[in-house]
Amino acid sequence: MGGAIAGFRHNDVALMRETPGQALRDGLVRQTSCYPLIPYSNRIAKGGFSFEGVEYRLALNFGDHPHSIHGNAWQKPWQVVDADEVRCRLALIHRPDGDEARGWPFAYCAEQLFELSPSGLTLTLSLENQDHRTMPAGLGLHPLFPKCSGVRLQFVAEHVYPNSEDSLPLDGIPVPDDWSYRTMRELGDPSLDNCFAGWDGTARITYVQEKIALSIEADPLFGHVVVYVPTRRDFFAVEPVSHMNDSINRPDPAKHGLKALKPGERLMAQVRFGVEVLS
Repeated sequence: MGGAIAGFRHNDVALMRETPGQALRDGLVRQTSCYPLIPYSNRIAKGGFSFEGVEYRLALNFGDHPHSIHGNAWQKPWQVVDADEVRCRLALIHRPDGDEARGWPFAYCAEQLFELSPSGLTLTLSLENQDHRTMPAGLGLHPLFPKCSGVRLQFVAEHVYPNSEDSLPLDGIPVPDDWSYRTMRELGDPSLDNCFAGWDGTARITYVQEKIALSIEADPLFGHVVVYVPTRRDFFAVEPVSHMNDSINRPDPAKHGLKALKPGERLMAQVRFGVEVLS
């Protein structure tokens, strides 16, 4: 089921959005607590891109959404490599054979390693190019959190990309006050679905009534963060990602975080979720 997390809690407090039982039965990955963004994050405009002089067309992989979104790893079954009470390693091998090329046209192997400790959860993502060609590549994680009463958020980024009418990023601007969480404040209802750049890799979520704080610490590869705060919904997302939305269609994708992996090369990075009980 997409290598997804179904729940993450401290005692009886849900630190990530709980996955409904019906969603588990129906395999609805986008209703889970967290899922990987591999081999790219967020949108690729209308499912098309050019790389090293070759044009590629991807499947529009989410209903009537006009763009390809979040890679293909979240829509594929992962295998358990090993697991015990505190660790679990999942693996996915993708081969672009037949219709699978519409999901992603390059061969790759991905892994997720989940490690629990008394202080929280460490999640290690890796992506290896197993194709004979250089592959555009990125990593991301899509955790969703309860939008409960009094929840507060803090993170720092240098700028943000407003979206055009087709939900694709425009040029970066300084972070407006309404979208700024440089100091800890209530989440509010900013209607965010935007990528921030120049992120320092840290964020903090405080569940005031539950007296629990959740910290996010991401490796430097994750220089961007997508913050999604939909209106009239009971969840929000703070997504560590390696590159901006649709960076593959920018004149200089590497400037916006997208990597070019040669055959056999690998990306690897960690996201750590720290849990603190407040007094």
